Amino acid sequence: MFECLKPTTAGPHQVESAARSLQPSNGVTTEQLTETHEALVSAADRKLRRLCGKAYWKTHHDGVINNYREASVSAWGTLAGPGTDEEALPRSIVERIKRQVETETGGDPIDWLDPHILDLAAGGDIRAHVDNLQASGSIITGLCLMSPAVAVFRSAKDPNVRFSAWLEPRTLYVQRDDLRFVYTHEILATLPWRGSTPKEVRGRRMSLMMRNAK
Repeated sequence: MFECLKPTTAGPHQVESAARSLQPSNGVTTEQLTETHEALVSAADRKLRRLCGKAYWKTHHDGVINNYREASVSAWGTLAGPGTDEEALPRSIVERIKRQVETETGGDPIDWLDPHILDLAAGGDIRAHVDNLQASGSIITGLCLMSPAVAVFRSAKDPNVRFSAWLEPRTLYVQRDDLRFVYTHEILATLPWRGSTPKEVRGRRMSLMMRNAK
């Protein structure tokens, strides 16, 4: 389910599968995983419609994200307190992600900020950027939903040092430390992979994101 993305030097068109997809295990079938994925997408879509409306926003205030919607979902951040039946599944998934990331990063408890949903319309993109040191701590994790996507990472000091990752739906990825603040990262609007043409537009993509506090 989890694997940290590790910087490597790669050719300009190479895409590495550097994050692991959730696979059936412990008696869980592919059909059940698909149902869980669809249920989480539906819950996220309902939240976005309530909080953001149906229309996508043209661009983020800093110009990094284009054709998107985004909302914080504090109700999904804890198993305690009031919540509706439809929030039970997202809450349990968020809790599972927290425990998994804490285990993989050394086992110490992490002070998590509220989760948020990022929804990129088909053809929307996240342009190359390094993260704001003041906005959160050193870790960001995302659970990929809906369409696959290609993430590209480049050294801010030497753009020739770069690598890419193919992110399938149900992939959980983690960026931390230098991979957030020394490497630029972007989500492409196209899918230049597996024989597709450079002009093939990526479909709609959601991600359930979490960051730790400073």
